[in-house]
Amino acid sequence: METISISFIDAQQYLALQDQIVDVYRQAFADAPYYRTEADVIGFAQFIPRHVQRADFRAAVALSLPENRVVGMAYGYRSGPGQWWYDVVSHALGPSRTAEWLADAFQLVELAVHPDAQGRRLGSRLHDSLLTGLPHRRAVLSTMQAETVAYRLYLRRGWVSLIEPFTFPGVSRPYRIMGLRLPFKPPPSHDLPASPG
Repeated sequence: METISISFIDAQQYLALQDQIVDVYRQAFADAPYYRTEADVIGFAQFIPRHVQRADFRAAVALSLPENRVVGMAYGYRSGPGQWWYDVVSHALGPSRTAEWLADAFQLVELAVHPDAQGRRLGSRLHDSLLTGLPHRRAVLSTMQAETVAYRLYLRRGWVSLIEPFTFPGVSRPYRIMGLRLPFKPPPSHDLPASPG
């Protein structure tokens, strides 16, 4: 009988699981409202080796047992000057809001669950695992400006909209920039790993 476990993984383990993680991204974002193309998937894969080297990199995966197949993933790192996302968003936020929201922020970069495993609250479990125990003052993310399952999850977890609509350079679809004050306290019903080690 299949069970699903949430586990923290380090940068080396993330790279080892990259093919499975990229496939989760491909399958999770193929349909409406995302419509990610194969070029988008390749772009995501190309960023991974750079992202795992960033400060405070943290990742969690949902593993289908006993075969140890990745069916969900979430990762992020410390947001900072010189990173494309930080530079674009800080310009839009302005100096005072940048100081409030980005000076000590963990950026939730990706959260995805394979369609075969959706409907089991894995997105919530991955989100809560990744954000619990962070040492940062804030968490930030960008998400499509649409009524997605992810957006509703973020609202339930206390995220607030910082800018909407927001258009990234070279991207036609509008996004929301969202922020969360830390520390994050997950709902008590969630079973989390004891530590990120």
